[in-house]
Amino acid sequence: ADEAMALQEVVVLFDTFKKAYDAPNSDVDKCSQLLDQLKLKMTQFSSLPPIDGGDATPTMQQELMLAREILEHGAFLSIRMHDIPAFERYVSQLKVLYNDFSKVLPDSQRQFPILGLNLLRLLAQNRTAEFHTELELIPSELHDSNIYIKYPTQLEQYIMEGSFNKVLNARADGLYSKEGEYFLDMLTDTVREEMSNCAEKAYKTMSVDHACAMLMLKSPAELQVYAENRGWSVDSGMITFQQSVDKVLDVPSMRLIHETLSYAKELERIV
Repeated sequence: ADEAMALQEVVVLFDTFKKAYDAPNSDVDKCSQLLDQLKLKMTQFSSLPPIDGGDATPTMQQELMLAREILEHGAFLSIRMHDIPAFERYVSQLKVLYNDFSKVLPDSQRQFPILGLNLLRLLAQNRTAEFHTELELIPSELHDSNIYIKYPTQLEQYIMEGSFNKVLNARADGLYSKEGEYFLDMLTDTVREEMSNCAEKAYKTMSVDHACAMLMLKSPAELQVYAENRGWSVDSGMITFQQSVDKVLDVPSMRLIHETLSYAKELERIV
């Protein structure tokens, strides 16, 4: 009876949270406070922390499903609040429920949007090795068939090819028009940095119009701000790049030759 009452309290509070979360002008601070209350009440669940994916009673199953949905909303809210460490924590908790309890719980419609957003986050943070590690944990047949997984996978492919314009154009597809906007902004900045690094190495100068088109900046004024941040000088419609001067290593060649010959003589004596 106590378990049922605790569960019902969480259900009622979660409904209040969802109304606040789905409101047109959602107050993220209010949502965050409600979420904290929910997480506190979840500690009363007998099924948490989840231990294994074995047999679960109907009550435990209800608790786990509710906990999963609350954590999923927590992940989305953390993106709205631009709190990436919190998003990472929610994803770690959710992966336990997605992977270890897949036979006990029905599929969640939010699972792949969240896993896709996590891939997008790693891509935006330029954490390519971790991106591939996470991708390997997702069944390979979903890499092309599931749109939420295919989207970041394709973006990563464009980056590997150096097709940076395709990455910048892809955000117009609008798959993650709401939750993913923050990570797409981050990814756009990351890609611009890569393109700028390439431009600095390849060119001494470039026209402002060409640079605007290449970096997909909306106006020369926007480019001016970007150029100042990177230490480029802009004059008469032309950009002069800050050339990185590679240091020439002073290799003491004669000393190395002398030492090598000495070692060779010593080896001859030993032999």
